[in-house]
Amino acid sequence: MGMYRRFVHAKKGMSTVFGGLFFVILILMGFNLMTWNFLQYDAYNGVVTSMSQRDQLSSSENIQAIAPGATGFAGNSFNVTVTNLGGITTTLSRIYIQNVSPTGTLPLQCRGASLCTVDSGSGTINCAGNGNCGFTSANIRPGENNHVMKVTGLTINDGSGYQVIMSSTRGRQFSFFYPWPVNGFGGSNSNATNTAHGALDVKFDLNSFNFTRGTQTVSVPGWTVPYATPLVYWVKVVNNAVNPITISQYTSLYFVCYQDRFGSGNGTCNETDLNFVVDNRTMNPNTLMAYDDVNRPYVLPGAGPNGPTGNTIIKFGSFCPGATCGNPPPNQDVDFPTPYLVFMGFFYKINGQIVGQTISFVAVRACTTYPSCP
Repeated sequence: MGMYRRFVHAKKGMSTVFGGLFFVILILMGFNLMTWNFLQYDAYNGVVTSMSQRDQLSSSENIQAIAPGATGFAGNSFNVTVTNLGGITTTLSRIYIQNVSPTGTLPLQCRGASLCTVDSGSGTINCAGNGNCGFTSANIRPGENNHVMKVTGLTINDGSGYQVIMSSTRGRQFSFFYPWPVNGFGGSNSNATNTAHGALDVKFDLNSFNFTRGTQTVSVPGWTVPYATPLVYWVKVVNNAVNPITISQYTSLYFVCYQDRFGSGNGTCNETDLNFVVDNRTMNPNTLMAYDDVNRPYVLPGAGPNGPTGNTIIKFGSFCPGATCGNPPPNQDVDFPTPYLVFMGFFYKINGQIVGQTISFVAVRACTTYPSCP
């Protein structure tokens, strides 16, 4: 019995020891949990502070391209001149170039999913088939003006419209369009220059309504045109809507000859002509190319927060929609330059819907003595 009592007393002592150890373990676990929580919270605050500082530095970046955006074209290279209006040095890591208005020479480059990616330095990607695309002078000091970067491996003065997006190492993006958007009437952005009652608009200036003919491939203003000569008309339009639009093959110019009260002839004319949209590769009426609004459409980019993002030149020259049915020449009255009213009727698709819009009309005179006109 004595041995049994001693065993029972020993068992109670071991229970007390194990209970005490368990209590100490619980205390240490709680302490470790609190310490881990404090460490994680401190790490979280550190990350928040670091990201906040990064965001502040990123928001301090402000790179602006200087008009006309791209200059110094030589072979497969060009220069981009920028100014750093921000408060910190900005390092550009990559330039993206996208063909937003494919009206240039074939083969078309940097279009759709095949946008051109230009890396800093000698480049690592052959983005346009002319060797690796790269650019130099990627570091732009704060307050630096007229900083010139040289882009090699491609060129963007082929007749298409391009969006050039410059990306910094901090993730900011700065963009411009080439050709540089031109505002009519002294560069005013006032709505007084608008002629639109819908998404499309013509901002009239001297070169808003041009033409080419014969071997002439450089367009000239079309407010006066040569008598009885087939022409291809070039109309510069912009998109005021925030969504891109696609021009339909039924878009046309409607020429209406109106009564001549100032000449010495019979004082009337009865000519009306329709000029439908043609492919953007068309340069003169002798080589009309039918417009294909499925495979080669005119696509006008959507407007940004500050208005339209550049302009698009749309060409006209066919009797028939989506075909090459010849070019209607502008005639004139018997013995006096004929004035025409030219109505612009546009059909386009936006958000999957077809919209019809009359933009405006202009006045054109056909003269036998072109380029002079009495």
